[in-house]
Formats: sequence, C-alpha cells, structure tokens
Amino acid sequence: MVTRTRAVFTRGAALASAALLVVACGGESLGSGAAPPVDDDSDSAPQVDDDSDPAPQVDDGPVKVGLLVAKSGTFAAVGRDMENGFTLYLEQNDNMLGGREVELVTVDEGETPQTGVAGVNRLVQQDAVDVLVGVVAGPTAIGGRDIFDSGQVPTLLANTGAVAFTDELASEWIWRTSQDNREPGQALAQKLAEDDSVGDVFLIAPDYSSGYEMLDGFKEHFPEDRVVGEVYTPFGTTSDFSGYLAQIRSSGADSIYSFFAGADAINFVTQYHQFGLADEVTHYSAGYVTDGPVLEAQGDTALGVFNSVRYNWDFENPENQAFVSTYVEKFDGLPTGFAASMYDTALILDRAISEVDGEVTRAAINEALGNIGTVSGVRGELSFDETRTIVQGWHLTEVQQTDDGLRNVTIEPLPNP
Repeated sequence: MVTRTRAVFTRGAALASAALLVVACGGESLGSGAAPPVDDDSDSAPQVDDDSDPAPQVDDGPVKVGLLVAKSGTFAAVGRDMENGFTLYLEQNDNMLGGREVELVTVDEGETPQTGVAGVNRLVQQDAVDVLVGVVAGPTAIGGRDIFDSGQVPTLLANTGAVAFTDELASEWIWRTSQDNREPGQALAQKLAEDDSVGDVFLIAPDYSSGYEMLDGFKEHFPEDRVVGEVYTPFGTTSDFSGYLAQIRSSGADSIYSFFAGADAINFVTQYHQFGLADEVTHYSAGYVTDGPVLEAQGDTALGVFNSVRYNWDFENPENQAFVSTYVEKFDGLPTGFAASMYDTALILDRAISEVDGEVTRAAINEALGNIGTVSGVRGELSFDETRTIVQGWHLTEVQQTDDGLRNVTIEPLPNP
C-alpha cells in the first residue's frame, strides 16, 4: 500500500481513536507474503539522469519524506503506533519540518524481508524521497542497507536495534533513533550486579538475532558465575512454555532476565504466573514484555514485572507530558515506546532540516543530522554518538495496580549502557 499526503494538517484536527492489537515486535519477521502493491502512475516517479547527482534537490518545494512501516501482517500494530507518533508531530507542526512543507509517502513494510526491501526500493528508487524514516524489522533494515547507502538517502531507523549497524553494516547515511539491542540489558545488568538481593539469574529469550543480542548485552555487565541458565525458545512457534519454566525452577534462580514481545510475551508472562514462579523468582525484562496492548492481555499476571525501558508514559519532562496528553486525546490510549521513538524521530528531523542553509538535498539533510547536538525529546535529552546511534536514558519500570488500572510505573533511572 502506498499513500501520498500533501494536505496540511491543523492543530484542531478531528479526534480519532485506534484499537490496540497484540503483535510480536523486534528484529525478525514471521510468515510469508506478497510484496505490497505498487502504484504505477508515472507521475509519482521523478526521472533522474544516470549522470546526475544522486541527491535530488529541493528548492521551495516540499521535502519528500518516505515513511516505511508495517501496515499489514504480524507487525501491523507496531507499524500503526509508529505512524501515529510521526504523523502526530506533523499535525502539531502544520505538516512542516524545518519550515518546509512535507510530502509524506507511506509504504507498507509488510511482515517479510521481501516485502520490506520492496518497500525500500519503492521509496528510494521510484519515489526518490529526500529522507526515509521508520522500519519495523531488522531484516528489512539489513536487506535495505546497501540501497540506503548507494542511493545516499539519509535513513532514520526508529524501531530496529540490530547490532550490525554499529559496526559491519554501519553507513554514514543510516541513523538509529531507536536503540542498540544490547542496551536494555547493559543498563539493567549494571544495577542488578550490585544488588545482592537479585541473587542468581536465569536468562531466556526467543531463538533469533534480537533475542541473542538482548541477552548478550546483559551478560556483558553481569557476573558470569551468577548466571545459572540460558535458553532460547523457538521463535514464533512456542505457545507452551511449561518445559522452560520447569528449567527455571530447577535451576534455583532467584531472578530471571527475559526478552519477549507480542504473543510470546503474553503467553510467557501468563504461564509464568500460573506456574507459580511470579511469587518465587523476580522477573526482569528488556522492556517489551509488558508494553502497550500486551499488558492489557496479560492482566494481573503481569503485576511485579520489571522492565528496562527507553521510554515510559509517565516520564516527567514537559515534552512528554504534552505528548501524552495529546496522544491520549487523539488515539484513546497511552503512547507506546514505538510511538514515542517516531515522535522523537520527527523532532530530530525537524531540527536537522531547520539547520540546512540553502537547498534541502539528501546530502544537506544528512550533514545536518550530524550537527544537531542535543535535542529535548519525549524520551528526554537525545543526541547521536559516533556510530550514529541515539544516546538516551534508560529507566526501570514495574507493573503496578494504580487508580487508573494496570500501568508500567517508572521506578528509577538506570546506569548508562
């Protein structure tokens, strides 16, 4: 699905609500599917001579922004939250970034690497966008890496945290406004390693790249002799965790560190409680296990789960308080980390484009991204490090029963990864 938007949003836009669905998030995709349909209207594909500068120039015209998120398949709910965050920022700023009108071209990433990379090709080669934002899944980002790089398109990855973009797949054109997948574990492990009450820890995650990366980060900062078990469950096909829960109990662990999302998170947390482990073994996680609609499905079984997060709805900075108020009014639900990351991505892009002196080209935007310094986002103070990965704070949350129902409640800041 390809959607073009040129209409100017206004602050008084009509309210809309979005029902929250449960999906698995993170760096891999499931299932199969056909490539998203492509609009063959030749007017939508500016022709560029082979010998011309690969960075199309924009004078007083709009900045063409490509938004690649899942609008169908397994990751549709994640994609919807991401789109909500980005378009809300545009709406609040009269559909402008850096003082320039935005032409937003939205493409469905789907749920497979094939559909995702097809979307990358569409935006970069046919639609000739000036900048690309979004990307739900790691395989899409990895498969599209050479397209971003050779096309010289500044790309802001707002969800996937694939570690490869730190080193072997790094590109001067790729920026991560999400995280490095090791960071939740790195931040949490530093705190838990100094807390004797945490005791021995059992590690568990799905058997795919993000699962390994999440646990690797934890192991970097936690004493090896206090890790009493480590298992990886079949990704996307495990509905009965009883065998793994038995391993946790027999290991004698005092705590666990997990990474699960979507349906896996619902099943794991619910069965963890039913198995009686919730009262025996403290549950720490890499942030996604009780995020958003997942918590609604888990209900009281999630009480007492701790998470290492880059964003929570109750952050007290004024930018977040205003964001949450507007988001709840418009979408009838609390913002997730997916929505917050995309809102901050829009903010960063706004700042960068505003710093461009002259024609807004791909190269000019990319250079400006490297010079934005520190911005105040809904996640707090944000900047890029030397690997073009966002530097942000990490926090410990706990699922508690509040006057407004079950909520992830921020407890304290965590050490920097």
